[in-house]
Amino acid sequence: MSNLVGERAWTKKVKKILDDNLKELKKKDRTYEKFEISCDSDNDKKTVEATTSFTKYLKLKNEGKEVDIKDFTDHKFHPDILVNEKISDTCSIPRLVIEVKYRNEKNTSATIHAILEYNQKAELHKRLYPGLRYGLLIGNYDVLPKHAIEFGNNFDFMLALPNKLGEKDEERLFNIVKKNLDDAEKLEVAIDENKNSECIGIVKDIITKEDMEK
Repeated sequence: MSNLVGERAWTKKVKKILDDNLKELKKKDRTYEKFEISCDSDNDKKTVEATTSFTKYLKLKNEGKEVDIKDFTDHKFHPDILVNEKISDTCSIPRLVIEVKYRNEKNTSATIHAILEYNQKAELHKRLYPGLRYGLLIGNYDVLPKHAIEFGNNFDFMLALPNKLGEKDEERLFNIVKKNLDDAEKLEVAIDENKNSECIGIVKDIITKEDMEK
């Protein structure tokens, strides 16, 4: 474990991986140009900027009005990684939050207390932003800790990742992120009373090591 980097540094590394993959995706599909990734470890203001409530955003959008900073309610929070969708020159709305925990040589930040705390945060933020996707990454783990599975019911996804991510790990991570961004947009349509929803179900997948070997 001599190559361990610490939680903040590992979070920055993950953010860079997501950034690089999103840039490549934007070259192929311009519909993803509206998404921006920020990282609290970089003291990026985008992770703590004021954001309007989701229902107010939908109301303004359906009335054909430009959403502006003056329409904001001051809802500030500090997720480790945040993916925003830019909806005007002055504001954006959170689509995906990723919290990060990490195990070093002496201990882990993925304690039962931390999982309970972040699980509650996920519930509260998803009430504020219906449709918001919320994920948990646990670094330097081969499998998810059992207490994370038991107490992480409000997360839309949880993923155990090695300290040093390989190509398959990076691909798996970004595919999950992309799917949740797509799902966030589908949920917006499903929630919006002014739109016809074709949603017939919501499913959470379980991934095992055996699945990865297939």
